[in-house]
Parts: sequence; structure tokens; C-alpha cells
Amino acid sequence: MAARRSGLDRGTRLLLEMGRITRDNQGRDDALSRIAGLMLRSFKVEAVAILVYDQPSRSAYVSASASVREDRTIISPDITLRVTHDSVLSSVLLAPDKPLFMKERRHDPVLGEPPFEAMIVVPMVSTEDVTGFVLLAGSGKTISRLQPELLMAVAGHASIIADRAQLMESLRRSDEQNRMFAENAQDMVFILDRGGRFLYVNPVCRDILGYEPDEIIGSYFGEFVTAECWAATTAVVKKAVSERKRNVEYSWVIQRKDGEYATLHVRASLVYRDFDLYRHQGIARDPSTENRLKEQLVRRDRELSQSRSRAERMREYLAVANMAQEEERARIARDIHDGSVQYLVAMRRRLDLFKREYLKGSPSAAGREALEDIDSLLDTAVKDLREFARNLRPPVLDDFGLVSACEWLADQTEKEGIRVVFAPTGDIRRLSEEVEVTAFRVVQESLANAAKHSRATRVEVSLQFLPEELKVVVRDNGRGFVVPEGVGALGRAGQMGLVGMFERAEMMGGKIDLQSSPGKGTVLTVSIPLKTASRE
Repeated sequence: MAARRSGLDRGTRLLLEMGRITRDNQGRDDALSRIAGLMLRSFKVEAVAILVYDQPSRSAYVSASASVREDRTIISPDITLRVTHDSVLSSVLLAPDKPLFMKERRHDPVLGEPPFEAMIVVPMVSTEDVTGFVLLAGSGKTISRLQPELLMAVAGHASIIADRAQLMESLRRSDEQNRMFAENAQDMVFILDRGGRFLYVNPVCRDILGYEPDEIIGSYFGEFVTAECWAATTAVVKKAVSERKRNVEYSWVIQRKDGEYATLHVRASLVYRDFDLYRHQGIARDPSTENRLKEQLVRRDRELSQSRSRAERMREYLAVANMAQEEERARIARDIHDGSVQYLVAMRRRLDLFKREYLKGSPSAAGREALEDIDSLLDTAVKDLREFARNLRPPVLDDFGLVSACEWLADQTEKEGIRVVFAPTGDIRRLSEEVEVTAFRVVQESLANAAKHSRATRVEVSLQFLPEELKVVVRDNGRGFVVPEGVGALGRAGQMGLVGMFERAEMMGGKIDLQSSPGKGTVLTVSIPLKTASRE
């Protein structure tokens, strides 16, 4: 029973840690690497690997790999594998509703022969599609003790985190390009990799330089500009990188295909990944072609509109991913309540029967004490699991709506010794699921911050039901802080909860205002437009 409770505690901690990863603004591979490390420690296995599966190409990319010993891994990371029909991965694709145990060491045509006694392959399922695989390896005893339901829940959550990270990364790239188009009058648009090689150049290069795009892409910019320009450009970029600047300007004297030289003025943006230069993209303008530039502005405006449309669709996809995450949280909460909690309740009843029979005899004091300890542990396990399930997705939100859910949050926060004043106003009614979930998460995160960080003794929560928007105002009397400028600065300051609130409000087309200063508390105001019909 102690092992059972230990497993449940490990699973609870793991899911909570994964919830924190969801709020972090990380790339897919970084997020999955953190998850692999968490699973390695939580399940006490010898190695973990996470593969991202692409159904059209039937290939699996090894996104993360972690192991206790560096010389004993399931498979090396950062490689792509072709999934053949005779592989264990294909067997999992055919039965994606449960993990596949490999109780003995054997050769696999895709994975080879991992140096472990036993292994389990868990499908990562998003909606109805398999998006990847989680592989755990170790001794037969350790692998056989893993709980399939918990593994499926963890793998499903990992799939959602991976999808969300991929969408966020695509959205960031799209936004970076949109900003460049919006801030600069465009001529020859190009993208260089960190080494100065052309990754992209638009067809305007044909008019300016006489080259087709395919003749330039893949070549280094130094092959076209004079030696003096190459040295000057390299010096400008290196200096900008050392100072973490994002925008640079320089000139190119570049040789056309017909042998003549043209002078281009370049305005470029530097794109960083972590602390290193990732890409260098910009616009090269020929000052002598103003008339041609004016003609192209109309076309550029149209391209900008299309790019913004793609960004809007990406935000819609991200909103769908967040709703899928909420649905997964609700499913996990139901599974815990209907599965693990019920097993513990049944165990408690059997223990009561045993206790009555046992106490009819003449039990020792140690025996009585042991029974009381078991009784107490079961009560604590049931209580903790129920609390965890409620925090994942409180049933009151789905059953009774936002106002009742916020009242429940207020009651929970007051247990921490903080006075909460909750005041809903206006035409109180049920709203769309997306609006209610967004507002609930904003209030939940705000109250959690007040309890954990602000040292507040009083929090006021207001829900204003207006005809065209829902306004959420959370005010506390805590210690306050200096508000960083921009969402990116919040992330660098480690305030990922606030970053998550900004992202949720933006996806709903809403506005968020954060006011705070040291010693003067904090006021958070979120306005969410009511685009969809209310629920009766």
C-alpha cells in the first residue's frame, strides 16, 4: 500500500511539474527534454526517450533522450527514424489506447537493441491521432510496476505540450516576419543563416541583380559583395550581437550578373535563439529605384494582409490547442476521481471490515497503532487526490459556471489566511466555454500569485458582465513589484504565470492591463470580448 501511495504521489508531482512546463515559453524539444528528465526521476527508470511522429512520412524524430548513465541510452537524440511495419512502434500505432510492454530484451528494426532488461512504449495521443511515443526502459521489476493509466495520462499531456510549443514557435516566427514587413518599405527581401548563407531571397533580386532566386539561395553573401563590404557587414553584425541589438543598418556594393555594380542600403533584423544569433533577415533597397518601389508598395500591403491572416489562423489553432489542454485536464481529473480515488475508497472499506475483525481479538498496542497509521494514510491519499483533481478542472466550473467557480477559488484562497472579497456585477449569465475558462484561469493564477508571492492579506476580485465584454479585475494589498515592459520581459523575469495570462487574453482578442509598484499592491484588469453567444 505504501508503494501504491508512493506511485500516486510521484504521478501527482509529475503532472504538476508538467503543468508548469505548459506555462513556460519554451520550444518543443526543450519542453520534451524537461519532461524526459522528470519522468526519469519520477518513475525511477534507467532511460527515457520521446519521439515525435509524423504520420504522412511515417517517420519519428527523437526529440529528447535522458538516462541515468550516459553510455546506456534507448536511442540517441536529434535523429529521424523511418517507422517500418515490423517495428514495435507500428504495433503501438495499431493499438494506441494502451502502452506496449516489452518484457524481454530483443532486437527491433527501428530502435535496434536497447541495452535494457525491459521496456515500455507509450503512445502520445492528441484527439484521436498518435503524435509520438514515450519509451521507458529499465529492469523488468521496475517496468512491470508502472501504471498504464498514469503513463497514458502523462504521454497525452506531453503531446499537448509539444503541440502547443510548436504552435507558439511558429507564431513567434510569423510575428517576427510580420513586424519586419510592417516597419520597413520593402525592396529585395532576404534571409541569411548565422554563417551568412542565403536561405531565402524574393524574386525582386531578378530586377536588381539580374540573378534568379535559385542562383543566390545556398550561396554566401560574401560571394556577391566586395571584400570591403563583406568585412564591414561582418563587423556591424558581430558588434550588434555582442550588444544584443535586434536591428542593424549597413550598405552593400554588390556585383550584378552583368558585371556592373549596384549600391544597396540594407536594414536588417537579427533573430536570436537562446543567446546565439539564429538568423539575419532584412531588406536591401536600391535608392535609384524609387518609382519601382512605389509600384511594389501595393503588392507588399497585400502580402502583409495575407501574412496577418495566417497569424490570425495560427492564433486560432493555438486557442484550439489550449481548449484541448483544458479538455485533457478535465479527463485526467475524471480519471483520477473515477479510478484511483474509488480504488482507495474501496480499500478503506475493506480496511474497516478487517479492523473490526482484528479488534475482536487482543491486538497489541503496536498493531493498533499500525492500523491507525494506515487509516490516516488512506484518508490523506483520498483527500490529496480529490484536491488535485479539483485543481486540474473543478467540476463547479462546468456544472454551475464562472461565478460559482470563482466563489470556490475564493474559499480555497481564504484557507491560506487571505481575505478575499468577490463581487460579480452586471447581467450575470453563463458565457461561452472559451470565455469562462479564460476568465477562470486568470482569477486562479492571480489568487495563486497573491498567496505565494505578494504577501497580501486582502484580495478583491470583480467580474463585470457587460453587454459586449467580460471585465475581470483583481486587486491586492501585497508588496507589489516593478512591472517589466512587454511579455518577453515578464518571461525573462521568471513570471511565467503572468505570461500565460497575457497569452490567454491575446488569443481571445482581449486586453490586459497590469499596474503595480513596490509597496503599493497590484491591480490586474483583463477585458475579454464576448464574440460568441452566451449559454443559458
